[in-house]
Amino acid sequence: MVLLAGKTRSLIYRLPAAALLRSSLLLLLLVGLAPLTHAVTTGDDESSLFEQRALYQQALDDLRRGAISKFRAKVKRLENYPLRPYLDYHRVNGRLNRASAKEIRSFMDEHSDLAPSDIMFRRWLKKLGQKRHWTTLLQNFSDADYQRSRDDELRCYYVRALYGREQRKKALDWTTDLWLSPKSQPKACDPIFDVWRTTPRFTEEIAWQRFDAAIKNNQRKLSRYLLRFFTGSNKRTAEAYYQVHTQPKRVAKRSRFARDNAQNRSIIQHGLMRLSRNGAEDAAKAWARYAETHSFSPVQRSIIAEHIQVGLARGGAFPGAAERAQFTSSFATQGLAEAALAQQNWEELMYWVSHLPSGEQNTQRWQYWWARALQQAASSQPSDIDTPNPQQMLRQLAEQRHYYGFMAALALDMPVQKLQAGTPKPAAFDLSSNASAQRAIELFAVGEDLNGRREWYRALDTVSNDEKRKLGHLARDIGNLSLAIRSANLAEAMDDLALRFPLTFNSDFDSAAHKQDVAPGLLRAVARQESAYQPAAKSRVGASGLMQLMPATAKLVAKRARLPSNFATQLNNPKINIQLGSYHLAWLIDRFEGQRPLAIAAYNAGEHRVDRWIKRNDGMPMDVWIETIPFSETRNYVKNVLAFTYVYNQLLNTPENILSSGERSVGQSS
Repeated sequence: MVLLAGKTRSLIYRLPAAALLRSSLLLLLLVGLAPLTHAVTTGDDESSLFEQRALYQQALDDLRRGAISKFRAKVKRLENYPLRPYLDYHRVNGRLNRASAKEIRSFMDEHSDLAPSDIMFRRWLKKLGQKRHWTTLLQNFSDADYQRSRDDELRCYYVRALYGREQRKKALDWTTDLWLSPKSQPKACDPIFDVWRTTPRFTEEIAWQRFDAAIKNNQRKLSRYLLRFFTGSNKRTAEAYYQVHTQPKRVAKRSRFARDNAQNRSIIQHGLMRLSRNGAEDAAKAWARYAETHSFSPVQRSIIAEHIQVGLARGGAFPGAAERAQFTSSFATQGLAEAALAQQNWEELMYWVSHLPSGEQNTQRWQYWWARALQQAASSQPSDIDTPNPQQMLRQLAEQRHYYGFMAALALDMPVQKLQAGTPKPAAFDLSSNASAQRAIELFAVGEDLNGRREWYRALDTVSNDEKRKLGHLARDIGNLSLAIRSANLAEAMDDLALRFPLTFNSDFDSAAHKQDVAPGLLRAVARQESAYQPAAKSRVGASGLMQLMPATAKLVAKRARLPSNFATQLNNPKINIQLGSYHLAWLIDRFEGQRPLAIAAYNAGEHRVDRWIKRNDGMPMDVWIETIPFSETRNYVKNVLAFTYVYNQLLNTPENILSSGERSVGQSS
């Protein structure tokens, strides 16, 4: 063991262990990045990059302890370090409650280019609002800022400031727009709303506008709250509207909506549209009567008819040849095409796909299904000289690297072709040309990952696709695989497989694949989809780690797998997460008799939902079943994981078709 002497040795002793490890690894990875790895001279002090990182973290420790003199001394020694501005940021951000306007403005004038500066500035403005420092708030936030802002909490503080500084008419006029939001507003808005509601601006007509918008945005809690603002017949109408929204069958009670007025017509339209989803025949009967007794506009009549017809088509009843011309909107043509697909009505599918808007028709999805419909119907009808050639359409798709391309190759019974190696690694990104990227690299090195990501995205916003791809490789080189994948996607670098499909945690995935008898490519595909290989990833619902396991699921899996019970509390440990995730996936594959698409869907949505989705679908072509999964999130999840598995199988030299012979139909045993 080599002992370090002098200043470097003392710095290492003071650096936290986790930060030391990160800094050491990143230092090794960054060898060759000249703009950052050379020593920087500041006065009589020459420090290596490693030492500067340590000194930066020590300065922050001083700041947190209130040792300001020591903090300032270290700041002077870091004048040429890329994160020098972040020392100012942390100093100001840590004292927002007592920072003066002059201090904040001075910081913004000097450091507005830092990614979190605007976020900090908004936090300061909100603190002014919380303290009711209206004059200072108005001096630092303008009408133009208000119009541009999407931060409703800040906007409410601004109108309160206007009101508090004798601009009451303007404040109350603008409050109307804030109150009309179809979603619940922050509590900061309540005081100005309370005042506004005592003025003539607030009427039941205004209340109805918001109530109507809330209903149409399915904001049930807000809708119930708004019921309190109606009286008499308006209250009865609003309650009926809410009941129709929650129980669409109520729209068929014609006596309740017999009066032909705008409110009732709006309620009837909304109710019929909702009823058409699961009760299209009842909706059609009710509409036949309402259409004669109420003066709906031509647009309303068209919308209602389209929704009912799409609902009927989901049950197998498509419009006759003479009626088809009535349904030309994007909603109608796509809805009828999807209904035809679910019904496996290939003739209807051919017609409606051919009448989709061109932008939709030319997507990979509908090109595939148009070709499949033509392929299925070819034997039952004479060929038409104007009909597209399905084989040619599928061949064109099969040349592309995506889910429908792989499915097209399967539909053509093409042998599995090894994917090309992808594009070679580009030249290194010039960090000296982009301060945001330079700061991001250092922020990752010192453990400030959130601000690192913010700076990284700012860097991506300022460069060409070629430079984005270079940044992606830089992210990959420092071990940030999720950013590498994100950068590749933004660069549209579809052929850069090294970026888009990294191979990492290989020993853990290979060991788990062997133990659970699951293809290594499938495990990697799930991790790629779930977390983009972020060991500490956590979803908004609480799923954690590489393979995104919920704590309750992890506990159950640990019990099934006879693994230590405390594994469920260590989901950020990649080795443990992969063990649990792989066992759970293997268990699901076994439960669904070897059919991976069903198991993949269950991994995302739960096995009991998949049980319902496959009920009465025995024998359905698997590609049709996948396309008609009720949850769009799960539908896209299954497509992605299957496509990623195909690619990973190629990269691991174990090429396989996207579906095995036993997975071509639902319920077909392998």
